[in-house]
Amino acid sequence: MTESSTIILIGAARSGTKFLRDVLASGAGTAAVPYDVNYVWRYGAEKTPDDILDPTTLTSKRSRFIRNSLRSLAKASNDDILIEKTVANTLRVPFVDAVFPNARYVHLIRDGREVAESAMRQWQAQPNWLALLQKIRDIPIQNIGYVGWFGRNFIKGLLSGRKGGQVWGPQFPGIDAMVEQGPLSRVCAQQWLESYTRANTCLSQLPDADSRVFTIRYEDLIQDESALSALLDQLEMPGKEAIITNFRRKLRPNEPRLWQKLPPNDLKIFSSVMAARLSELGYSE
Repeated sequence: MTESSTIILIGAARSGTKFLRDVLASGAGTAAVPYDVNYVWRYGAEKTPDDILDPTTLTSKRSRFIRNSLRSLAKASNDDILIEKTVANTLRVPFVDAVFPNARYVHLIRDGREVAESAMRQWQAQPNWLALLQKIRDIPIQNIGYVGWFGRNFIKGLLSGRKGGQVWGPQFPGIDAMVEQGPLSRVCAQQWLESYTRANTCLSQLPDADSRVFTIRYEDLIQDESALSALLDQLEMPGKEAIITNFRRKLRPNEPRLWQKLPPNDLKIFSSVMAARLSELGYSE
């Protein structure tokens, strides 16, 4: 497997990256990491207070561990296209690119209000115990430090009345204090803003970004197969027809604009945090 055959999906939590990963991975000659593996990326940086990792601290040992772990988790052969989508990578694109200097990136963008509303539900959801146990079973001994953080985070969440952890999703700087202050709508709105803004800025600054970075909107992706078809052509993905067939099979209608059903105070917070960026992206009120 060459680094240029690696595709990194970048997108805020709850923006549809799992759906896109599974669709792309349905083609021949692909291998996908089956779930987010923040613990792999944070190997050697478990005590870092947030998910922003400095590429200048990357050692050959850490880089080799990350690459080998991802290939192992994806069960990738030497000729497979590796597909990975850990959402915390939105906050550390330069670090990711230091690990995979020739990787290609797909930036999936979605209306931040839809993302934040979905994230609010996820923050308060019961954990998927089966998936959680599988992930814990796959964690290598080298990542034991992250397991400790995960356990402490989970206990804090239970003590604070949440069904899951105290902090869920990408850990941007200051998230712990914001969680303490509340409300959750502000945390989730800021989480989307940090994820999108940092990813968009850093992706545009990558070497050869014009030929390595591809952008697609979730709203276009689920409208029909034309946006996906164009992306597959850009990526020169093998098995295009099989991927599109699987896309049709997996696509489910979403109830639009669920964020409008939130309480007025939450909607005001969404507007105050996200309005400027949403306007830039062309998302209307």
